[in-house]
Amino acid sequence: MKIVYRTTIMFALSIITTICFGQEDKIAKHQEKVAIAKQKVEAAEKLISSADSIVSAGESMVSEAENELKVLAQQKKTIEREHFNAQKTLDKQLRSKDPEEAKQAKEDLKRIENQNKEAVKEWNNSYKNSIKQYDTGKKTIQKGKENLKKAKAKVKEAEERLKEAEKNLEQAKIAEQQRLLEQEKKLEQEANKDQTP
Repeated sequence: MKIVYRTTIMFALSIITTICFGQEDKIAKHQEKVAIAKQKVEAAEKLISSADSIVSAGESMVSEAENELKVLAQQKKTIEREHFNAQKTLDKQLRSKDPEEAKQAKEDLKRIENQNKEAVKEWNNSYKNSIKQYDTGKKTIQKGKENLKKAKAKVKEAEERLKEAEKNLEQAKIAEQQRLLEQEKKLEQEANKDQTP
């Protein structure tokens, strides 16, 4: 009777050990899936911060370009005013009866026209650069917003997968606990059967 009892206990223990290791493998796999899902959530959240920084950089570019455009508008008014005032005084000298003064006024007018052309050319280059920076900033903002939208979708998807993985892990743990309880009950029942004459 003792031999049968020992054999039954040994057999039951080997079954429990096999089941436990099998369940531990399943739980380990579920834990690994949870860890991977957490990494994916973190990676997706990094994409959000990256997209936010792209949007911020674009907004900074746009703001800087807008400030430059305001300064350029004032510069243009100044250039036009200075040219008008210089031309106005030289126009009076051109009408002078003194030929020497008229000749000098004509040369000064040419020089002022050339200076004005250079100033306008510089202003146009600065204006084009500011507009280019503004457009680049707007495109950067748009790109950042698109990336942000994609990143938020990835975070949502990754969080759903994480919840699913955590749910599966909990279910596996519960299933293992139930199996262990059932095995303990079976062992107790078998032990009770073997002990009863």
